[in-house]
Amino acid sequence: MNSVRAMLLCCFGMMIYMEVVAVDLQVVLVAASTSPLHDLDSLELRKIYLGFTVKREGKTVKGLRNTEDTNLNRIFLQTVVAMSEKSYKNRLLSLTLRQGIPRPAEYDNIDDLLASLSTKPYSVSYMWKDDAVRSSKVKILRVLWQQH
Repeated sequence: MNSVRAMLLCCFGMMIYMEVVAVDLQVVLVAASTSPLHDLDSLELRKIYLGFTVKREGKTVKGLRNTEDTNLNRIFLQTVVAMSEKSYKNRLLSLTLRQGIPRPAEYDNIDDLLASLSTKPYSVSYMWKDDAVRSSKVKILRVLWQQH
């Protein structure tokens, strides 16, 4: 009877741990900790990453892409720009060729992304919440996605 009880307690503990881990998996919008930016709504954010001009306090807000993690990139494509990767790349290429609008800068290293954000106060990016919380260089503007 004691071994059955111990197994049940172990299973129950694992279930609680799995729920806590699942709830903590979030993608957040971030800016430099010294940035004057506060919140951007979903439409503004989509515009920023699709090459449209969004201004705050007379300054153009730029979006920096975090391409370090394939899952993070997939979530960005689904929740922010609502496009497949192929469609998004075609859109950016078209804007560059037809209108001369540069693509958002891409960073495949979190340290490089953090350094860039800290020198560009009117820039935003996205990352896992755990990474944002560990860094004093960024502030979280809002949650973009969370695992249910």
